[in-house]
Amino acid sequence: MRTLFKAAVFLVVSGIMIGGASLQNIFVMQRAHAAEMQSVTESAGKMTAVGYGALPAGMPVGRAKMMARRAAIVDAQRNLVEIIKGTAVDSATTVENFLVTSDIVKTKVNGMVTGATVIAEKMDADGAYEVTMEVPMYGVGSIADVAINAVVGDKTPVPVPAPSPAFVQIYNQVSVNSNTPGYTGVVIDAQNSGILRTFCPAIYDTKGRAVYGVNNVDKDFAIHNGVVEYAEGSEQWGHVTAGASRAGTNPLVIKIVGLRERVVNKCDVIISEADADKLLAENQRSHFLDRYAVVLEK
Repeated sequence: MRTLFKAAVFLVVSGIMIGGASLQNIFVMQRAHAAEMQSVTESAGKMTAVGYGALPAGMPVGRAKMMARRAAIVDAQRNLVEIIKGTAVDSATTVENFLVTSDIVKTKVNGMVTGATVIAEKMDADGAYEVTMEVPMYGVGSIADVAINAVVGDKTPVPVPAPSPAFVQIYNQVSVNSNTPGYTGVVIDAQNSGILRTFCPAIYDTKGRAVYGVNNVDKDFAIHNGVVEYAEGSEQWGHVTAGASRAGTNPLVIKIVGLRERVVNKCDVIISEADADKLLAENQRSHFLDRYAVVLEK
């Protein structure tokens, strides 16, 4: 299970005094530190946001709490929209790019946020009502559903390219004389590279050849499972080492050369031409890309 994005942005309100300080001042200070409270981590595949509402003065406590809760929900929904808008779809695009140009995407995002689930709520010591809401990252009605449909549309998947003939001729001679079992998948080692997690990552070689990406993956699979499986941190790396990832028990491990340059979102990796040919040649042997058995360690 994964945590992808979490942020808290705070509503500026006024009117209630707490220990000589107004809620407005407290919320302004919180908002100034909002960036420090944002995180991009992996957990249950949910995107979460926190919202706050102030207790209105001069009304019964029960009704005041109801109004504060509603204000907190609206604030959390607003914050979810902001987080979703900034989410990277591919190397050059965020969800916001599609929101500007597509009424369909806008409608889907609005519906998703309106239907967001409240997962936690409480009254803070400072008198503010706090609500945490979440939307799914993957599956039907998720951010991935919106993003991948916007990119892929009705296109059918295209096959990955073949390795270069010169490489195949030499590599097949080596493989024929080898008793090594076929690889069950591929692990792309991008550890400590600063790569950004996204819905449509791609693998290129140093010659600019597109090796693997969203256009090679069944759309429904990508929406439910992702184009690649991401592994970050020692616990998830251990999961891969133990053979429990979708790359299987005998993955081909390839270290990246770098990240793709001159793009907005650093989410695409570059591997050497020889490693790309080896990956594609081994895929012809074991067909692990037919199962999208790709893990990206970040």
